[in-house]
This record gives sequence, structure tokens and C-alpha cells, in this order.
Amino acid sequence: MKTYASSTSSAWRTQVKEKFYGCDPELETLKSKKIQWQSDMIQFDGTPWILMGRKVLSCHQGPDLDKAAKIKRKKEREAKNDHDCHSKHRHLAQDTKKMDCTAKIQVRHAVKFTQFKILEDTEFKRRKAARTIKETLLKGGIVETQSVYYIRFPDENCHKNHPVIGPDLISR
Repeated sequence: MKTYASSTSSAWRTQVKEKFYGCDPELETLKSKKIQWQSDMIQFDGTPWILMGRKVLSCHQGPDLDKAAKIKRKKEREAKNDHDCHSKHRHLAQDTKKMDCTAKIQVRHAVKFTQFKILEDTEFKRRKAARTIKETLLKGGIVETQSVYYIRFPDENCHKNHPVIGPDLISR
């Protein structure tokens, strides 16, 4: 991700991070999760997996995630200065640098069960392997797992209202 950020001269801010993203897979956590085989980001390779969590990073020029806190602070400041005399404060022509850029990096943390890989992609084989995994987890057996992170980067065209590459960027 650092390579992408430096090549596009962009910075990223965490917009969403789920509870178990980046955590070590614990037995109790794995029991409650759904066993999956493929998704929009993860292609079928015969190995069952559980989605531990996801993380979404938005461009630093993207939506203003602190807008509600800024409004609250402004109201508190105005309520504090309820008397007639004016206190000095800086006047901002533009109250935020945000440009509503839509670019997002999506990251998925999956835990794969490598010892339960199936060779044929049939509904019966999928259900049988999933049932075996669940039974093994419920009994407290040892299951071989592998943590994998899948990352989807945005196209350079997804960056809106601000330069990413080119002469406009250099002149900043």
C-alpha cells in the first residue's frame, strides 16, 4: 500500500475497520463465523475460508469524516461566547480541505483452512467440508489456518477534484 500511495502521491485515512480485522484467529471467533468459498474480491481456489473483517481506507481528500465533531465544536464555541463582546478568531474562507474524492482502498482479512481444500467444486463437497470444519471447531480440535489479506486498489481515474499525477501535482 505504501508503494501505491507514493506512486500516486496520495495519502489514505481509515474510514471503516471491523472488530476482528487484523486479529489472530481464535477458536471462539472462528466458531461464530460463516464458512465461505468465494466472494466479489476472493476467487474460488478450493480452500474454504472465514472472513475475519474488512478495512476501508478513503483518500485524504475524500469525505469529511469529522464533520459532525466540527459542527459540535463550533456550536459549543458559539454558546460559550454568548455575550456582546467579540473574541478574536480566524476567519476561514474554506472550512475544510476535503474535495469529496471517491477513491477507496478495500482490504479483506480472511482465514483459510488449508487442510480442507476440495478438488471438485460441487455443492455436496462444499457442504461436507464445511460440516467437517464446524464439527472440528466445536470439538476443540486443531485446525491448520492461514491468514490472508486481499487488497483492491482504486484506478487513478477514481480520484476526483484533485490532481494525482502530472504537472498539476508538481505545482502544488
